[in-house]
Amino acid sequence: MDRLASWMWWATLIGVIAALAGIAVLFVYATSEVLADPTLSLEDGYWIGRLPWTTVGVALTVIGATVALVAGAPTAWIAGGAIRRVVTAFAVVLGAFWWLLVSVPFVLISGACCDPQPDSDPLTMAYSWPQATVLLLLLPAGITAIAALTATRKEPASGSRPALRDVVRR
Repeated sequence: MDRLASWMWWATLIGVIAALAGIAVLFVYATSEVLADPTLSLEDGYWIGRLPWTTVGVALTVIGATVALVAGAPTAWIAGGAIRRVVTAFAVVLGAFWWLLVSVPFVLISGACCDPQPDSDPLTMAYSWPQATVLLLLLPAGITAIAALTATRKEPASGSRPALRDVVRR
C-alpha cells in the first residue's frame, strides 16, 4: 500500500508540473503575440491560437490537471482526515462534471443545430471555454494536488530502520 501511495504522490506532482508547463506555454505564446503587435492584449494573443503552441499548451494543461486530480484524490484520501476527504471528493465531482460537459455533444454548446452533429473534442472545448476549464478542472485539480502533496506520511512501523534525520538528532 505504501508503494502505491508513493506512486500516486509522484503522479500527482508530475500532473501539476505538466499543467503548469501548459499554462506557461500559453502565457509565453500570448506574450509573443503581444510583442509582435503591441496593440493586442494578452487575451487577444491567447485567442489568436496559432498552431502548434496553443494545442501543446492546452493539451499539457488538460492532461496535467486531469492526472493531478485523478492521482491526487486517492493520495489525499489515503492520508486521511475528514476535511481533506470531503474537499477532494467535491473537487473530483467538479472535475468529472467538466469532463461530462466537454465529452457529451450538446446542441447549444458543440455547434449548429443541424445534422450531423459535430463530435465534442475536450481540447477544443478547453480552448474555447477557458472560464469553465479554470473553474471546473484547473481549480479542483490545484486544490486536490495541495491536499495530496501536503499530506503527512505515516510513520514507519516499529522495528524498521529509523530515518537519517532521527539518527543525526541522537
